[in-house]
Amino acid sequence: MLIQPRTDDQKTIMGLFSLVPDLRDVNHLNEVMATYEQEGYELFFFQDEPHDPITGLLGYEFYKEKVILVRRVIVTPGSPKKATQSQMLTDLQEQYPEKTLMGTFETQTAIDKWRKHY
Repeated sequence: MLIQPRTDDQKTIMGLFSLVPDLRDVNHLNEVMATYEQEGYELFFFQDEPHDPITGLLGYEFYKEKVILVRRVIVTPGSPKKATQSQMLTDLQEQYPEKTLMGTFETQTAIDKWRKHY
């Protein structure tokens, strides 16, 4: 299930972003975090069940009228990557059934694999 982070979840978000190699530089990480504070950008945690630990982070942008551009799909180590990514994308699509999910260079492969089974 997708859960909107609270304002006091910044350290958790930073920790999940640090799992991405190009976000280990603090300056770049701060720039990316600032992006998600802008209108039209969203970040959501992912949990399998309400009291389970957070196993992922999904970052996306509302692009044009009918498109959601998925920018980040981050899964914690030890979680089943394909299944978690797939469930995150399914939950997002179910939240916005009238919109089409598209990806960036980094996320399009995961979206293509998800789309084959969705």
